[in-house]
Amino acid sequence: MNFQWKCAASLVAAIMMTLLATTAFAAEGAVDWNKGVVRAVGIGVGKAAYKNNPGLYRAQAKRAAMMDAQRNLAEIVKGVQVSSESTMRDLELESDIVRTRVDAIIKGMSEVSSQYLSDGTYEVVLEMPLFGAKDSLSEAAFIPFKDEPKVSFPQPVNTTIINQPTVINNNYTGLIIDCRGLSAGALNPVMSPVIKNDNGQAIYGHKNLDYDKIILNGMASYADDISDQISRSRAGNNPLVVKAVNLSDINANPVVSTADADKILAANQHDRFLENCAVVFVK
Repeated sequence: MNFQWKCAASLVAAIMMTLLATTAFAAEGAVDWNKGVVRAVGIGVGKAAYKNNPGLYRAQAKRAAMMDAQRNLAEIVKGVQVSSESTMRDLELESDIVRTRVDAIIKGMSEVSSQYLSDGTYEVVLEMPLFGAKDSLSEAAFIPFKDEPKVSFPQPVNTTIINQPTVINNNYTGLIIDCRGLSAGALNPVMSPVIKNDNGQAIYGHKNLDYDKIILNGMASYADDISDQISRSRAGNNPLVVKAVNLSDINANPVVSTADADKILAANQHDRFLENCAVVFVK
């Protein structure tokens, strides 16, 4: 009996050590929605037998760090929220094409920085852009939506607003929705957000946009302030600024009042900023 208890205790200890090791070597990195990148860090060491050959040891350490960074990046990418309903992990499980494209992008990436550290380890940093014409996550994330038919933007509920001078004479360059300070909590960034009015009608989503523009620019930028560089560069010098009244669908989709939604749609008919994805969400 004592022997059995000792074996059981040894097994539990082994399991705990495995869990600790798994935690210690969990994927390092994060999604930076403001900068629009997925960042991963990898650490590697060379074989002890090559300690007397610094050049070979460093080369091995860098190779190991690159492999570690790729593994970490792949794990972080799986957790990226594509829409309120799906993550990249969901899409990869549903589509071999998506999974294969993600793997190819990761394997083809070059490090944005690397350094040999004083403790004898090598550090490599990889960054995958969320959007862009080449080797961005959007190339894989939007594959399932590529063949969906494009849908026109809806008409304003109150159609009389379409010709109001106060709306159409402003020459708006973009849209900024301020999502701060809502009782629902903080905005949850996603790659494919939807803007809704307070009746639940979608007024902006990927179905309204050209596929190539989504891949190149993304549907929206995320910023911390209305006047910061992200907002200015995306929404231009004369944006239409509205305040969200709520958040829906895991706090991923901003909700604006029906009056503001009508103003957005009417202004867009004149200035076409939604078609150009000139949209910023302040979180």
